[in-house]
Amino acid sequence: MLRWTLREKPEQIARILGRPDHVDDSVKAYQSWQYESADNEDRDDNSPPSYILCLRNPDQQLLSVTRNFAAPQDVDDLFPPKETRTYHWPNTHAPQFSVRLRPISSETLLIGMGTSRPGERTTQLVLIRRSALKTFMPWLDRQFEE
Repeated sequence: MLRWTLREKPEQIARILGRPDHVDDSVKAYQSWQYESADNEDRDDNSPPSYILCLRNPDQQLLSVTRNFAAPQDVDDLFPPKETRTYHWPNTHAPQFSVRLRPISSETLLIGMGTSRPGERTTQLVLIRRSALKTFMPWLDRQFEE
């Protein structure tokens, strides 16, 4: 995940992952490039795409890269405790879902979905622009501001 800078252009993405299996442009402001299978993972018809890349229209700026895994993964090496905070949806007082978040830069965040502490595995990682949190994860944006 950390090989992505979120500065990649569509041509670069296509060189890295190939042509997407599906492009969802049902929302005028964004395109979602979906790649069904990666890294020879065993997947079934009910599995989410291995990669989902969100690009903003019309400038095609890469906003996020989501990596879905077929099996839960140990991602502790991506979330050093001193650089990572845990957030809860809908809030810390009534947690129903947790994420670990690590700032990679002032504009790039790495999120481990469904994990709150080291040792917990995840099936989804999201690398996202800080500026895109307000649109795609407003609950996390509010907490990250605090």
